[in-house]
Amino acid sequence: MYFQSFCQDFIAVHKSLNSYANGMIQKNNLEPSQTKVATLAQKGMALQQQGNFAEAQVIYEQILVIQPDHFDALQLLGVLFAQIKKYSQAVEFLSRALEINPNHAVAYSNRGIALKELKRFDEALNSYDQAIKINADYAGAYYNRGTLLQELKRFNEALASYDQAIKINPDYVDAQWNASICNLINGNFKAGWPGYEMRWKHFQCNSEPLKSAKPVWDFNKTNQRLLVWAEMGIGDHIFFGSLLSELLEDVPNLLVQIDKRLIPIFTRSLPKIKFYPDSLILPESDYDIHVPIGSLGKYLRNNEKDCEVSRYGFLKDDRANTLEIKKELMALIPLNNKICGISWRSSSTNAGAGQSIGLKYFIEMLNLEDYIFVSLQYGETKEEIQEVRDELGINIISYEKVDNYLDIDGLSSLIQACDTVISVGNVNCHLAGALGKEIHVLLSDGSWWGWLLERDDSPWYASVKLYRQEKIDDWDAPIKKLKNELKSIDRLS
Repeated sequence: MYFQSFCQDFIAVHKSLNSYANGMIQKNNLEPSQTKVATLAQKGMALQQQGNFAEAQVIYEQILVIQPDHFDALQLLGVLFAQIKKYSQAVEFLSRALEINPNHAVAYSNRGIALKELKRFDEALNSYDQAIKINADYAGAYYNRGTLLQELKRFNEALASYDQAIKINPDYVDAQWNASICNLINGNFKAGWPGYEMRWKHFQCNSEPLKSAKPVWDFNKTNQRLLVWAEMGIGDHIFFGSLLSELLEDVPNLLVQIDKRLIPIFTRSLPKIKFYPDSLILPESDYDIHVPIGSLGKYLRNNEKDCEVSRYGFLKDDRANTLEIKKELMALIPLNNKICGISWRSSSTNAGAGQSIGLKYFIEMLNLEDYIFVSLQYGETKEEIQEVRDELGINIISYEKVDNYLDIDGLSSLIQACDTVISVGNVNCHLAGALGKEIHVLLSDGSWWGWLLERDDSPWYASVKLYRQEKIDDWDAPIKKLKNELKSIDRLS
């Protein structure tokens, strides 16, 4: 999010300086050194824009040899260092540039971005404020200020900054998107959903909108054939899928595209709806109107009370398969031990690394006696599981009859066969919650907006219990809290 803002500022710098360089070169009365500097500046900016940062750096350093107080070279070097994540150098050069020209709003805003990356939040905020003081109509500075306040969880202040950016530039997509997330994470669903429509223009949306000549649904009751088409990831399909049974009451002719892995369990759970894989291109003759699945929230979830309808689970597992899996797992474990399904990694493209926990550390920190662990983790897990067996002497069962990635119906039965589930913030949270299965969710500092703020329950799923990081990248506190609560439950049972 921040890098994108930085690039927007850099493009503005590039355009203005490129015009300046061209103008300088076209003048006939320049000193040879001035002509050389103008030519070098133009070359350096072209290289920087192309991503040739090392070559651009050499060019700017040549300019500073000729003219040590060259504002543009200092500023562009600052931008360049920030682009290659050398933020201390970025601050140094942008600060030097501001000593020469203390009234340059873009340089202040760019310095704020670099300071933010160094976790020097107060200084970053001051830098943004200086940019706004110089140019009260600088939408980018308000946006950058908002992103910092949002990261600091000062959401109301962030919203005020985003609103100002939007007031200045009504087409500011990133500001509209971030304002939406601030509202949604605060539980202000009705205020948040309109900006959520900006996901198509925002870099965080990794799916393409449907190309269709048929009209988009107007959110009114109708007997027309409505196609709800898939977008985003499988977790989103489950999350928004909880609204489909209510939608069916208002739009009885419903066709839904979702991840093909979900079709067996969704067909069982919602038999009145026709489900199609999201990879299938349906002919337009099959439907009259359409809507993306992620837009259903603004129709059916405008306050927390609206969530009660599906909060206690809407998906139904294959009971016969669940009983068979339960029987097989019970045969593998000592009497009176509890079966605990575990999932410790997320593959989210936006925040997966921050949400994941190393398996060895995870099991070592939990240190739960009388629990047998069953892997619900998708992806390659053999090496991690073997490491835990070798170094901790703890066996984690991999139930080979279910592919945790491809066989979601089988995974649903495996989840239901467990006595409890522990997971980081990944698709298993949505799946267990939609099944009404008890699940303890370990949340990173930058987790999904739908878990809201400072609460240990979920408005979407009654069976979910949340354990949040108190410090960024520190899992000790939430795991200890979870461990103590499980032990307390065991003593009472």
